[in-house]
Amino acid sequence: MSQQTFLKVPFVWEGPGTLIEDSSRLTFKPVKAMDDQLISTVTRVMAESVDASDRRRASERDPRKATEMFLNSARKDFAYQDEWWQFGINGEGEIVGFVLPVIFPGCAKEGLEEGTIYYMGVLPEHRGLGFANDLLSKGTQILQEVGVWRVFCDTAMDNARMIAAFKRVSYRQYSEPLERPV
Repeated sequence: MSQQTFLKVPFVWEGPGTLIEDSSRLTFKPVKAMDDQLISTVTRVMAESVDASDRRRASERDPRKATEMFLNSARKDFAYQDEWWQFGINGEGEIVGFVLPVIFPGCAKEGLEEGTIYYMGVLPEHRGLGFANDLLSKGTQILQEVGVWRVFCDTAMDNARMIAAFKRVSYRQYSEPLERPV
C-alpha cells in the first residue's frame, strides 16, 4: 500500500532582520499543548481546512484523538516551550485562531536555531479577515525572540489565503511545490 501525499508550497523566512511587530487587532494568550480548548479548536480548524491533509486527519473515526496524536507528535519531533503556543483573541474576547511555533533540534547554525510554524489556523467564522497575518507574525516573532536564523514552513498548494499571508509577512517561496506525506 502506498503512502498518501499532498502538494505543499514551501516558504522560508530568513532572519534575524527587523523584529516583527505584534498585532494591534489581537491579543495573545499562551496555551498548553494538550489543553482541551486547544484540542477542540485545532479539531474544528482541521475539519474545515482548505488543506486536504488536515481534512483527512479530521475525518478519522475519532477526530479529537487524531488531533491529540498530531499535537503530541510536536513534542517528539520538535522543541518548544509551552508559552510559545498562542491563542489569538479579538476585541470581543473570542479566540479567532492559534499559532504553534517550534524549533528543529540539532539544526542550529552559529548559535541560532532553525524554526517552523508547526501548525496554525483561523476558526472558520473568522476567516477572510486577515487574522492569518497576525497569527503568522506572532509565531515568527516568538521564533525571532528565541533566536532563529531561518523559519521553514509550507502550506497546501490550493490554500491561496495562506500563501498570501506568508508573502505579506516577508516569507518567500523557496522552491516549486513539494510532495509531503500525511
